Amino acid sequence: MLKLKILRSIVIKRTLRNLISKQKRRRMNGGKIKYKSIKKKKLFRRLCAEVYAPSKIVLAREISHIFVSFKKEIEKKAKLASQNHQILKLNFRETSVIDAPACAVLIATLDTIRNQYPELKFSVIRPKPKPADRRKRGPYDVDGVFCHIGLYKMLGFNYTSSSSQKNVKCWHFIQSDNTDGSITAPLLNELKAMGVNTKGMYSSYIEAIANAVEHAYAENIQTHRYFPIKRWWMLLAILDNELSLFVCDLGHGIPNTLEKTQKASTLKKIWERLKQQLGKPTTDAIYIKASTLIKETRTGLGYRGKGGGDIRSIIDKTPNSSLIIRSNRGMYVYNGRNKADLVKESPYSIDGTIVQWNLPLDTN
Repeated sequence: MLKLKILRSIVIKRTLRNLISKQKRRRMNGGKIKYKSIKKKKLFRRLCAEVYAPSKIVLAREISHIFVSFKKEIEKKAKLASQNHQILKLNFRETSVIDAPACAVLIATLDTIRNQYPELKFSVIRPKPKPADRRKRGPYDVDGVFCHIGLYKMLGFNYTSSSSQKNVKCWHFIQSDNTDGSITAPLLNELKAMGVNTKGMYSSYIEAIANAVEHAYAENIQTHRYFPIKRWWMLLAILDNELSLFVCDLGHGIPNTLEKTQKASTLKKIWERLKQQLGKPTTDAIYIKASTLIKETRTGLGYRGKGGGDIRSIIDKTPNSSLIIRSNRGMYVYNGRNKADLVKESPYSIDGTIVQWNLPLDTN
């Protein structure tokens, strides 16, 4: 079966080259196009698996059907394109808005696909260019963001953008399979240059990164999913005078790992604290909230000693800041001690986790 697919792919490519060559020679000789029923675009479609991106790629308010469907379509067509020796074509032509958490997941998804199918080739249709705008809330320059953070380069394209918008130049991106925090040095230097106190921040996101690698891809958890790489992705963005840090992984998700990584006695106390009538949570969002209440972990590593408390400690110390965690179908927002938090459930899963800190720039 595989040999037939390879042979079919070779025949289609050779046929396309021959027809283009014949039509070119006929045009040069002043003749009419003979093969009217066979057009280049139609044959090219057979050689490509195309994914149309939505006009708004967003995750800020909720885990929406539009975003999850887009992510799953990329993963599905990448698999088919790899099996059929096709090109995966990503069409961002109509995309006009992208927010930071969705951008982090998109990068993580494409990076995972690139490593899972190393022979897969990509084709990209870039978003429509945006005119210069100096308004405080200028329009999103999606193409500029993709160029600046290296998304195109990751897919094999050296595209550039002349955008000078603040909501483009402020984005920074790194990725790693390590949990020692050494890769975060460039981000720390950038933050210090801006006058941001990174002392508490360092312990907070080191905990999130460590969890992403240690727990997110744990082999003792049953799943139908396959993890070609065990990696975390970090994105930093400065928008509307607010600094946001994002740590993303595409692992099992907090709801599937919490009970495997924490002591039963600790979880029992948390369930009682959260007044779970059935003994344990029934939604992903409650599992996420529970993960932030854990004060001890199974590991004995010194810098991991405070457990889930580290994840939100910087929020307790910084006025008007917030912690947002999205994992699988759940979303949890923590605004600090003695403030109302938010738990939100979605019918759709992002199949991973994004830990986000929002910190005002005018504070230390």
